[in-house]
Amino acid sequence: MSWDRAVVADALVGVLGPVTGVKVHSLPPEVLNPMCVVVGRPKPVAYDSFALSVDDATLPVLIVGGVETEEAVDDLKAACRQAIAANPTLSGQVTSAQCVEERNWRNVTGAGGIQLLLVELILQIRM
Repeated sequence: MSWDRAVVADALVGVLGPVTGVKVHSLPPEVLNPMCVVVGRPKPVAYDSFALSVDDATLPVLIVGGVETEEAVDDLKAACRQAIAANPTLSGQVTSAQCVEERNWRNVTGAGGIQLLLVELILQIRM
């Protein structure tokens, strides 16, 4: 295998959507409506890092809620962590996927002045 963001994003949509019951965006959308999950863009991707043709990527998954819904955002983050832990190959699409970090809790103002609360759930993907 080698890194393919589209394959990983589609696999995350398939794994996280049914478990969380919220919209899971495979690409960062132009407009966000809480509650949702957004598969971010990798940073970095290390090619052939583990073995020949096995790439290692750090992929942020954004958990998005309303500005005053911190508990719900935290619950959604936990549901995503549990879903990935229960299916670490993302239904056979990757060698391994593991939640390794959470970071960047922040309030942002979205389109039309909507107030959002975001947190990044950082995945380590080996593919």
